[in-house]
Amino acid sequence: MEGLSRIDITFYGRGGQGAVTAAQVLAEAAIHSGLFASAFPEYGAERRGAPVRAYVRVANQYLGIREPIEKPDVSVVFDTRLIDVFNITKITKPNGTIVINSSEDYAKQMLSQFNGKVVYVDAYGISMKYLGKAIVNTPMLGALLRVIGMINIEVVKELIRNTFRGRIGQLNAEAIDEAYKLARVIP
Repeated sequence: MEGLSRIDITFYGRGGQGAVTAAQVLAEAAIHSGLFASAFPEYGAERRGAPVRAYVRVANQYLGIREPIEKPDVSVVFDTRLIDVFNITKITKPNGTIVINSSEDYAKQMLSQFNGKVVYVDAYGISMKYLGKAIVNTPMLGALLRVIGMINIEVVKELIRNTFRGRIGQLNAEAIDEAYKLARVIP
């Protein structure tokens, strides 16, 4: 990478969905890949189900910035009901990307409100298949990795397997793989 190459990513979820963990894993994977990264959460009321934002900056040079991301290059939305809460179609950079946990029909509807790329994946279905719970962070990481290309999926899966040992780690790695393969861009 010549010069500064940087991507600002904001995860939007609800308490208990794993948005903060996803941001931390992504930042750690970036560092393991030889990049610079920072991740930090922003909570409202600290309770399960409350809206949560987690910010990640990834760059090829040290940035030293520790402030919330106001205009993300990529918005990762775990729950479509948060799109209006955070005004995501307006705050994501024009020509940026919104990665959503949704159906194709919903993603097409989103595209009419946003001048950029919309990527969708059924993270809920994938998490239920592999984990038996609606914790969508690992499938959403898989979809995000498909889009950004700066971080190798194998690095993320290894970190997940080390974070969640045994069968749970392996199932989460498989959920990442499936979401990576199934994520689709609405043209």
